[in-house]
Parts: sequence; C-alpha cells; structure tokens
Amino acid sequence: MASLTHWSDQLLQAVYSLMLRYGFLFALGLLAACTPTPTRSVGNGPPPILTATLDSLRQADQQDRQTIFAVFRQHGFRSVAADTANRWLLRRDSVRLHKFQQLEQRLGWQVLAQAEPKASFLLLQHAPDSMQVRYLPKVQDLYDAGQLHPASYATYLDRALMNQGQPQRYGTQFGRIVRASGLEIDSLFTTADLQNVDQRRRQMKLEPLLPRLEPGTTYFKKAP
Repeated sequence: MASLTHWSDQLLQAVYSLMLRYGFLFALGLLAACTPTPTRSVGNGPPPILTATLDSLRQADQQDRQTIFAVFRQHGFRSVAADTANRWLLRRDSVRLHKFQQLEQRLGWQVLAQAEPKASFLLLQHAPDSMQVRYLPKVQDLYDAGQLHPASYATYLDRALMNQGQPQRYGTQFGRIVRASGLEIDSLFTTADLQNVDQRRRQMKLEPLLPRLEPGTTYFKKAP
C-alpha cells in the first residue's frame, strides 16, 4: 500500500482488502506499526498512567495483528482458521475501542489525543466503518495539529470516504480481483481524479502511485 513504504504494510493492506471482498474484516489493515511516530504536544503533559494505558492498548492492537497475520500465512486468507481468527480480532478490537471511549467520556478527546495520539489513531483506524466516519473530524484535528503523519491521515480519510460510498482521494486502498483470464491481481479501488493522484500523494508524503499501475488500468503491475 502506498501510504507506507514497508513491504509488510503493503501485504497486510492486500490481506484486509481481500477479506473485504470475501465478507471478512475491513478494519483495513494497514499494519500501522510502521507509521512514523507523530509529534507530541509540549507543556503540561497528561498523567503518565493515562499515557501508559493508551500505549498498552496500542501495543495489544499491534500484537493481535501480528498473531492474526501468522494465521493467514499458515492457513491462507480464506480458510476456516482465518475466519475464526478474524472474528477473534473483531472482538478484541471492540473491547479496546470500548475502553478508549470510556476514557474519552471521562477525560475528553483532547486529553487522550495529547497523551498518545498514535494510540488514538490506531484504535479508531481499526474501529467499525461507521465509527471511523464519526471520528474523522477529530482525526483531522490530530493531523492539523501536526500529531499525525500525513500518510496516516491520507489512509484514514480514504477509508472514511469509501465507507460513505465516495471515491478515495489518495489511492491508498486496493483489493484483490479475478480477471477474465482467471488471474488474481491487486486493483486500485475507485479514486477521484486518478490522473492527478500523485500530485496529491506528494503533499501527503506518499510515494507515486501511477508508475505502479499497468498503463491505462487500475491494476497493479505484478511483482518481478
């Protein structure tokens, strides 16, 4: 996936997009552990115990994704084991999101965002589609305040747009399709103003996308 340069992130994006096609999780699984660490606010910081709590939720989020990815590698993406693992991850994500929202109700969004912006972003990124849309303005606030890397915000925004039935803006989302020949290939989801997408991606510190596509198509070139 073009929002991050690491191969593991690209593969996991393809995994989650494939799961969308087959009715599994579209918590979109960019494995954001490789997302550049956002800057933190300076001044009177939040209670250390809050920062530690949010960081613990963040670490659990990433560890669970490493666990489920191991299941996919061993049993395949469409296996019974993968389906079971996916349902397990949904339950785990739901528990973490509930804890996060309880903290938000008690302390307010600004306190949580200052304490651990990366954790806040991750937990919302892996929330249900409707919740991602609901929190989009707050995630945008993180980005506007310099607490969220542009590539991460671009990815979140693309997902939120697609969750509302709109074309993505930065081309961070793609899925596995089967061509008429029977070949499975990654294809970019509908992207607004595709011919100018790389100009927008540059602004969000994303690598060029168009050179990675077969000319005149939305199909990604096969890896050498």
